[in-house]
Amino acid sequence: MKFILAIVLAALVSFTWGYVSWMQLGWHQAGTFEFKDEAAVSEVLKENATNGHGLYQLPYPRKALDYQSEEEKAAQLEKIEAANAEGPHMYAIVRPGKRDGDMVQSLIRSFVRSLICCLLIASMMNSMVLAYPARVCFVAAFGAFAGLAVDAQQWIWFELPLRDLIVNVADHFIEWTLAGLVLGLFLGKEPNVNDID
Repeated sequence: MKFILAIVLAALVSFTWGYVSWMQLGWHQAGTFEFKDEAAVSEVLKENATNGHGLYQLPYPRKALDYQSEEEKAAQLEKIEAANAEGPHMYAIVRPGKRDGDMVQSLIRSFVRSLICCLLIASMMNSMVLAYPARVCFVAAFGAFAGLAVDAQQWIWFELPLRDLIVNVADHFIEWTLAGLVLGLFLGKEPNVNDID
């Protein structure tokens, strides 16, 4: 029962932090900008996002075809590299039509995501012999890991601005530090004299 309570309470903390981080602080939104002519860009996306909802990249790194000559392959690669260097560059989630689902579905998914993450971390913490601060740091380290493993890749390969990288990593770290404060209260054991070598 203690295990389940720890997971549910930590998931509520994680979920609540997500709301505060994304809806109240404004630090994620401060790094986003509007297009000069939103209506024109919307029309271009509707007309050109012919594969529907998904990830789109501009310029698109087309792979050379087997039947192309080496010269054609080299020319195609050079063209893509030049377009990428000159810009514009875009790596974006595009939904050209109406949205499937609503805010309630998104909130449910968000809580389930927090619940699953807390279950995974709690499973590792359950038999730990560490002092409370060390248990909190253990969970906080997962937050730092998540930011570096996921968001740093976006910064390295897809030109995520450094400001957004810092905000995202800080967001993950804070979220899992707060969840760790809860998980650490319920899970793991304090070391005693028998645990000292």
